[in-house]
Amino acid sequence: MTHHVRAERTIPVEAADLWQTVSKMTGMEDWYPELISDSAVTDVDGREPARVCTLKDGAMLKERVILRDVATRTFCYAIDEHGMPAKNVVGTIRIDDLGDGNSFVSWSANLMLEPENAGQFAPLVQGMYEAGLASLEAYHCK
Repeated sequence: MTHHVRAERTIPVEAADLWQTVSKMTGMEDWYPELISDSAVTDVDGREPARVCTLKDGAMLKERVILRDVATRTFCYAIDEHGMPAKNVVGTIRIDDLGDGNSFVSWSANLMLEPENAGQFAPLVQGMYEAGLASLEAYHCK
């Protein structure tokens, strides 16, 4: 069954500055060090660039970037290899300019979960996204 999780946050930072951080293929460990210890590009020249993110616990996420749209400040990725009890994981980070130096940021995912895992795993992913947005804000508001 497909589940949708979403975290949202208004961040007092210009949208262009947040986009510069989020849209990079590497450096996620700089703004979300609580979860990510390293990120590396594995295919930058392909139609769908790929990266590997190493989590703090040593687990790896192999991701494929589906969309990096400057006009809408939308970054969409598929997690093709992971140790999670989910399938067909597609995440999206979108940054909207609210004006006056504020931005509305959403981080969401669609993922297939078996019913026995949905009650625990969907809230876990939402919590990771909420923590990630808080970490993104802290990174920019040092």
